[in-house]
Amino acid sequence: MESAAMGLYLDGVFASGNLPNGPRNRNRQGQTMKWASSRRWDGEWPYWAIHRTTSASESDWTITERSAIRERRRGQYSRPYKSGKEKTIVLSVCSLLCVVIQLIPMFQTTRSLAMIDLSRMEAFMSGLPRMETYLPREAGLRAAVAVAGLGAFYVLSLVVYRLAFSPLARFPGPKIAAVTGWYELYYDVVKKGKYLYEIEKMHDKYGPIVRINPYELSIRDPDYYDELYVSGSVRPTDRYEGFVDGVVDFEGSHLATIEHDLHRKRRKPLDPYFSRAGVTKLEPMVAELCEKLIIERFGSFRGTGKVVRLDHAFTAFSGDVINRLCIDDPPNLVDDPEFSPAWFNLFHSGIVSLPLFMGLPWLIHLIRLVPESILARLDSRSQTFNKFKVMCDEHLLVAKREKAASGYKDSTLSGGRLTLFRHIVNSDLPPSELTDERLSKEAQVLIGSGTITTAGTMGFLVYYIASNPAIKKRLQEELKPVMADYPRTKPTWAQLEKVVYLQALIKEALRLSYGTMHRRPRVSPKQPLQFKEWVIPAGVPVGMSAYFAHRDARIFPRPMEFIPERWLGNVTPEMNRNFIPFSKGSRHCLGMNLAYCEINYIIAALFRPGGAEFELYETDETDVIPVHDLIVPLPRIESKGVRVIFH
Repeated sequence: MESAAMGLYLDGVFASGNLPNGPRNRNRQGQTMKWASSRRWDGEWPYWAIHRTTSASESDWTITERSAIRERRRGQYSRPYKSGKEKTIVLSVCSLLCVVIQLIPMFQTTRSLAMIDLSRMEAFMSGLPRMETYLPREAGLRAAVAVAGLGAFYVLSLVVYRLAFSPLARFPGPKIAAVTGWYELYYDVVKKGKYLYEIEKMHDKYGPIVRINPYELSIRDPDYYDELYVSGSVRPTDRYEGFVDGVVDFEGSHLATIEHDLHRKRRKPLDPYFSRAGVTKLEPMVAELCEKLIIERFGSFRGTGKVVRLDHAFTAFSGDVINRLCIDDPPNLVDDPEFSPAWFNLFHSGIVSLPLFMGLPWLIHLIRLVPESILARLDSRSQTFNKFKVMCDEHLLVAKREKAASGYKDSTLSGGRLTLFRHIVNSDLPPSELTDERLSKEAQVLIGSGTITTAGTMGFLVYYIASNPAIKKRLQEELKPVMADYPRTKPTWAQLEKVVYLQALIKEALRLSYGTMHRRPRVSPKQPLQFKEWVIPAGVPVGMSAYFAHRDARIFPRPMEFIPERWLGNVTPEMNRNFIPFSKGSRHCLGMNLAYCEINYIIAALFRPGGAEFELYETDETDVIPVHDLIVPLPRIESKGVRVIFH
């Protein structure tokens, strides 16, 4: 679910300072000096500013600060061959070529090229080449040829290195993918999220492990999933820096944190709110919002003939849930007559743009150069986002003021519960992790990631239930014991989980909607990985996709058919192993329990016995089946989602 947050348009540019090699130094008087890190903010984005203090008694950097410093040194773990060896080799060869090009003018043009003018050699060696002896036209032509030759030689050197000398050169895969990332960019940007299908063809041709771009490997082997996506107690796992390049505006959030230890520290205050126990405490709020949507809003459409877009309605519902969890005064998206379409469009349009920004991350920095006033005129979505950002920032500011005024850690809402943002502000995170800008990014990620994918799964499931009378009838029969007196008596989440057929429907919907369709690259920063006979060097990103696991015909016969009965009766360990809509390991989806809770309540209330009847309106499978891997899976771009008319 968290990947949906990447679709937001955010502000800011990151810059970094230079750090000394060690935490201590000595001044000219021999006095012990200590380098300490302090974070100051310049514009929208943070950078590490360095100052020295004369107090030798002060504590060394905290683990969090050290981790954050390493976080800024991008490429150390994530792309070692691009920023290190590869760059060094290619630039060294090109530097040699520059020397050769500079020597060319020393050859007499009227004699054999083997004859060297020693006077010109002397001038060259002294750094004063006598270029004035050449005609301007000849010098210009020579310079143009030299630049073109240098560029061509650089490209050639890069190609040769990536094909022959890169540590990934021995892994199978198409040569064009090994040479350039533009191959992936073409399929993901021009063809709109189709590179996943090319990777599938690569695996069919080359085997279970393939090189899919100059820096990354893909594995299609369900037995290896639990080896790659492990808990922190097994080994540290970093996020691939290239995966978050295009969403640099979230830098500082747990989602965009690369380094393992820092990610663990940033996520720790969030886990209690999204644990099973934490979500159970949220049930009354989820049930209240569910009743408002199903009974009040959908009930008001009965007999009107109005066409209702369920993707808008479910996105508004999920948005209200996560907003109430996070802030004091959330917007009531469900109350909007059209279910706040601007909220839906904000995330949907951002998701469609993701492949472009991930392939060409520098475009984000160009957009940041455009004043907000001009962006607002060019694209109304920027106004929606600015309102969203201000909403988050204002709540964080209030929480910080309350903490500063009272030193208080028990401020609660009327329901006796801390909002999540208040909880973070009052957590034991160090001051460097409680800066306004970092918390703002965290807030945007949490709200964004808790919205679009959950809503998409709801729409997917509603379509398959509504379009299949037998499935609908069986579900209503099994819901009778817990939903007969709804809404006067509301079931608990635990009671809904005992409706076996409902759980089978939810699991089958998650299997075919994938959760996140895109591969999830992970990096083992310190130790090599072993996959069959292949040794994967430390620092190399390796990804696997739920798309492959969920469509494995050996595990799920007739994999592209919606068959909830496959989750009834004989559910094999292999089926559970291959069911990974929320990923696994130390970076599994934070909002998994909340998503399950929301889906259970919505589907049970909508299809309860005696509930409002509705029919699908101009909706078919192409409106729900994911065909675009845009990090978040989407059906055809022009789809208007699941539309219904209530009777």
